Amino acid sequence: MIRFNLVGVASFRSRLRLGQVLALLFVGLGASIALRAQSVNLVSFSPSFGNGSEQVFVATYFVPRGVTDGQSFSLFIMNGVAPGSKRGWSSDQCILTYNVSSGVIQLAEDSGGKFLSTTATAETAQSVSNSQCSVLASLSSATISGDSVTVRFFVAFSAAFRGAKQLYLSADSKGWMGDTNPPIQVGTYNVTASVSSVFISPSSGSGSEETFMAIYSDVTSQIQSVFLNLKSSGNNTLAANACKLRYDPGSTDIFLVNDAGTNYGSPLTSGSTAVLSNSQCTLFGTGTYATTFGNYVIAYFRVSFAPVFVGKKEITLGGVDQTGVSTFSNLSRGTYTVTASPLGAPPTFTLTSTPVSVAAGASANSTITVLSNEGFSGSVALTCAVISAEASAYQPSCKIAAPNTVWLETAARATLVISTTASASTLLSTLKQLSVFYNSIAVAVLVFFRRRIRWRWQTLLPMMVVAIVSGTATGCGGINNPVMEPTGSGTTNSGTTVGDYIIAVTGTSGSVTATTEVSVCVK
Repeated sequence: MIRFNLVGVASFRSRLRLGQVLALLFVGLGASIALRAQSVNLVSFSPSFGNGSEQVFVATYFVPRGVTDGQSFSLFIMNGVAPGSKRGWSSDQCILTYNVSSGVIQLAEDSGGKFLSTTATAETAQSVSNSQCSVLASLSSATISGDSVTVRFFVAFSAAFRGAKQLYLSADSKGWMGDTNPPIQVGTYNVTASVSSVFISPSSGSGSEETFMAIYSDVTSQIQSVFLNLKSSGNNTLAANACKLRYDPGSTDIFLVNDAGTNYGSPLTSGSTAVLSNSQCTLFGTGTYATTFGNYVIAYFRVSFAPVFVGKKEITLGGVDQTGVSTFSNLSRGTYTVTASPLGAPPTFTLTSTPVSVAAGASANSTITVLSNEGFSGSVALTCAVISAEASAYQPSCKIAAPNTVWLETAARATLVISTTASASTLLSTLKQLSVFYNSIAVAVLVFFRRRIRWRWQTLLPMMVVAIVSGTATGCGGINNPVMEPTGSGTTNSGTTVGDYIIAVTGTSGSVTATTEVSVCVK
């Protein structure tokens, strides 16, 4: 009889299968290495750390297969969150991508999840902005050399994006097998932009001549220059063929950019009877001025528009601090429709105000005076808005005392009421005071009347502890406790923060508007 060694056969088969598995693994590893060798790899990135309000970020990639039509490189400048998929992009970040073959630069919108419809083409005067950053195409580029690509992103940051940020890079090669390198962290950056534009009036309107009021703030230093730019809606350059105005508060010099948007001409002094002109607009020395209040600069630009500049314009703002660090953006802060000039000067009106100093918790009034210009007469509706560079739950509030519409012939007056909030009392509430009072009586009764009531200490001591703990619990935040009482469900009222505030008062009569500032000092 012939017998088979089944154990040996099984062992042979096991060794055979193991060999096949190992062979497959080696083949897969080799294929992976081969594919990896032909994939896009990051060679260098700079700066991997730094600080400033604007920066050129440079990334060099090894691209063995050459740049394909769909090849793009992305820079993620994140505020404490890691980049996810496109659908998972967080809001309020600076996420940009550069398509090498087309030179098109895209920037994610504020809400995240998709790019802005506006784009910029590299090495042109265009730019693209969201609330966190702007990408200047003129200083952004891509250089191909053999199997490497060097991409330069020039990014300018807004003051709202100030603070520590994390830098990530990714590469997307849609032209060959659709491979994508996931974002990898390559460094950190501290945004130091400090000048912020906080208000513009009018932010909408129309006319051939206007006085614009713009408010700027710098929480770290004094402001050296402020800018106001009006440009056509389809023009995403910074200043070419636009009406870009500049005011230097320290010297009271005012400037107007040339038609190419590259240089400012000789300045005028604020209040001068002379004017500055380019093909788009004329800036008047009379009626153009600025005031400072705390960290704020309030600038008034009086400008008239040329007939060739008729149409809808976008308003952008920017500034430079005393160290020369600029903060600028191509993000629209409003629109203004330029109309043909009427015959003769149109009738208008102006507003003036009185400053206010008020203690937290009190109210105060400012007198608003409306003055007629060029024979203006009619009703003027008044509104107000609190302007602050820093968000606060307990800012001052404002309202125009009734009636909030005045009839103007020569001059009219209205009252602006400004209210502030006091911090909640640090004393106990009535309920807590009563709780402590009654629990103290209970302890006194237990101690001083123990002789008449034959308490045993074994019974008395636990009762005293219960009384004291009960009083402490219900009277939490007692007389010596500085914790303030909540004024609502789960909230604490810290009161209006001491400091400087601006209230903008705007008068409107049809298409005619005027704005004045009210400086408010909360003590």
